[in-house]
Amino acid sequence: MAEKLIAHGIHHTHWDPYWWFTSQESMVVFAYNMREMLRAFRDGKIQDFFFDGQTVAIDEYLQLHPEDTEEVRGLVSSGKLVIGPFVSQLDTYMSSAESVVNNLRLGIKNAKKLGKASRIAYLADPFGAASDMPKIYNQFSIKEFVFTRGVGDVYGLGNEFYFKSNDGSVVLCNVLLSGYGYGAHAFRDGKLFTNEAEDYNKIDVSRLIDRLVERSTIKNEFVFPLGFDQNPVMLDIPEKIKHYNSIQDRIEFKYTTWAEYFEHVRKNGKGLKTHVGEILSPQYHRLHMNGMHSARSDIKTLIDRVERRAIYEVQPMMALLDAVGIPYDQGIIDETWYKLVNCQTHGSATHGDVTNKAIKDMASISYNIMRGTRDYLCRLLSFSVDDSQLPGMALVVINSLPWKREMVQRLSIVTRGPGFTLELEGNTLPYTVLEQVKHYWGVVRKNPADMNEDVWFYRTEILCNLGEFDGISYKTLSVVEQGDVVPEAAPSQNKHTIENKYLSVTCDADGITITDKQTGQSVQRALFFQDGGDEGDSYDYDYPAPEDEWLVTREISAADFKSSIQTGLHAEMRFEGEMSIPSNLEQRKQHVADHTLPFWVVLSLDDSGILRVRGEVVNGSVDHRLRIGLRTGKRIESFHAGAQYSLIERPCMREEMAIWKEKNYFEEPSATGPLLNHVSTQDDKGVLTVFTRSLKEYEFVGDGFGDLMLTVLRAMGYVGLPDRHRRPGRPSGMPERLLPAPTHQMQGTVEFDFGIGFSAKLDGNKLFREYAIFAVDPIYSQKQKIDPTFFLISYFPINPWNPPLPASYTFGSIEPSVSFGTLIKSDGGEGYVLRLFNAEAEPVKAGTLSLGSGLRVTAKTDLMEETHTPQDKLAEQFQAGELLNLVISQKKG
Repeated sequence: MAEKLIAHGIHHTHWDPYWWFTSQESMVVFAYNMREMLRAFRDGKIQDFFFDGQTVAIDEYLQLHPEDTEEVRGLVSSGKLVIGPFVSQLDTYMSSAESVVNNLRLGIKNAKKLGKASRIAYLADPFGAASDMPKIYNQFSIKEFVFTRGVGDVYGLGNEFYFKSNDGSVVLCNVLLSGYGYGAHAFRDGKLFTNEAEDYNKIDVSRLIDRLVERSTIKNEFVFPLGFDQNPVMLDIPEKIKHYNSIQDRIEFKYTTWAEYFEHVRKNGKGLKTHVGEILSPQYHRLHMNGMHSARSDIKTLIDRVERRAIYEVQPMMALLDAVGIPYDQGIIDETWYKLVNCQTHGSATHGDVTNKAIKDMASISYNIMRGTRDYLCRLLSFSVDDSQLPGMALVVINSLPWKREMVQRLSIVTRGPGFTLELEGNTLPYTVLEQVKHYWGVVRKNPADMNEDVWFYRTEILCNLGEFDGISYKTLSVVEQGDVVPEAAPSQNKHTIENKYLSVTCDADGITITDKQTGQSVQRALFFQDGGDEGDSYDYDYPAPEDEWLVTREISAADFKSSIQTGLHAEMRFEGEMSIPSNLEQRKQHVADHTLPFWVVLSLDDSGILRVRGEVVNGSVDHRLRIGLRTGKRIESFHAGAQYSLIERPCMREEMAIWKEKNYFEEPSATGPLLNHVSTQDDKGVLTVFTRSLKEYEFVGDGFGDLMLTVLRAMGYVGLPDRHRRPGRPSGMPERLLPAPTHQMQGTVEFDFGIGFSAKLDGNKLFREYAIFAVDPIYSQKQKIDPTFFLISYFPINPWNPPLPASYTFGSIEPSVSFGTLIKSDGGEGYVLRLFNAEAEPVKAGTLSLGSGLRVTAKTDLMEETHTPQDKLAEQFQAGELLNLVISQKKG
């Protein structure tokens, strides 16, 4: 008689807070499900329940029913109801490092308030596993990881394996290769071991069990999840197990928990392999890597803006001001991140129109909180510094990054007259006027002739080299009015060239040429638009059949030249034009370009080696994909992209792309990649890097993979469609029906904003430092009551801080050797946490850390601040891939 198989049943649900349904509808269902669960626990009908590795639904339920808090706390404390460690299930390829960190920090924080947080990372449905996740997990005391999508035969892994980051961090994984609920419906409905036992892909459950048994590291044993999407509790699991064990003798069902199962694997697993690198195969599950990261690019851009403002501006600024006396507001930070991570649940804005509107609204709330915090604190600082010795109005400027750097800043100055000087530390600073506008600030009347009050002021946009600032510091300048002396604005010019000490940019009839003066790299016919058909849905781009496709390419060249400005501090070149494209797929099939797509593009150079490229298009066509291309001039087979805390090398053409049809993959593997922060291509001439402030998807195409394509927009009209070229079979999302989503057609204005940089060699830490500098905007405020609309909250009266704050202060500077994560105030502890990391897979020298008055290094900690190792200085060396959380405290006495 053959040895029985052991099926380890784990009671759970997978809870989507929204999808094609709204979060409010999901909340209502969960409220009833939760009350049913509580009754089942009271009645002894269930013994435990694993709640999907997240907390958000529990948080919402207890807001509705605070009277149940103690009962829930008892269940969580006893381990019967398992919640966390995440707030919500995130997409690891679209969430910045701090988004992942705060998703886990707040999930564990909220779960601990209810008694206990699970330390099993559980991501049932997100799309693949990013390479830095073990590094992040280990710093939250997480040693096990359960996920579904991304493992294929190409990796040669079993159901259980070790997943390792470049710093040596390791988690023990179980991959749900047959899905997180492949047999749950058949089990619940009494149909297991019948011809009707199928999963949601219509695959026979017995085949899925065979798949797991074949790859098990514990002979003849596998996980049988007892739950699926939005499932309530099962009230008769013991009876069902007894029934199925009695009607057949091939499989013995046993009830267990994830914690017990991992303990079983550690004791009895055989031949577990170790995987290093990302996990991205669509062999057994769809990953949606070709298109999901550009669906609703407007929402992606907004989320990116919130992340950058929180990570590199507000958190460091708030810590800096806390050190001089203005308290850090943890509640504001937590509220921002809580709302933002609930916009980043797996699916990345692939949802229906109503849900996407709610996501965009929530992301906008996070952005407004960060903008309001930055503006208020800047304004408070400008009104609170000791300006008794200043000859004019105080103007406070902040460097929120930890490196000493020359601050060439774009500033908006408010004065009653047109003339003014800027003074700093006794010196008058030269500046360049970009624009000056005279504003009326009397009572607005219907008849302009009645607006005759003598209340005018000037708002002047300038560029000024403020000199070198220490890392994470501020200085106070003085704006001294000079009456009617009118400053001369930088004149527009008609020259087709701009430059700074690093780069030169020219344009002619053939296109734009970008030349790096340091390495000699030169890119000809650099920028162009390309538009093609898109037969996909919100999850995936899908190419039309070859006979139906028509790619339209539009060079950006001297024909589109509008104007240019060249000064010693700033240069820019503006292009405006139109692109003729088909209005729909039928017109494309006929090669008819019956629609006009207007665009503008501005190339700008400041004090860095990065050429900023920003612009807008106005879309009125449907069912197409618009990309902006960069001809790199390189011939490559692989490239490097930024992950959360490291670089990852990716092939231009994945090996699985040649075999996916033969092997019956769930979808075509994708050469399109997620653009989290930056992507680099290199050859023997040097490195070219694109840094993003908006677009989130790229692909290397063309001869030698020399063209780097960035997706500006995908216009399509459904959440899910069946039988695509790239993705055969059922619709993604809801298999039983088509869900129209017209706002996915992206009608109207779509913006883009990215940078192009060059270097002699690939240095991950240098790239992350350059990205941080590119990511921030000027942080400053002028002490003035002339224009009460300068900030949206300038109208609010404000009390200066008492006692007055110093006119300048330095928190701390570090020599530029490693990368900057962020600076925060300790959550619940004393002092501050400076997050630094080595993006390279080899040790690097740390450089010197110089702290401001009254500050000292006291320890290093983890991402949750649960362990502290005493340390009085920065170590001389960062280990390979090291992620360091350095505790900085204020000296006592």
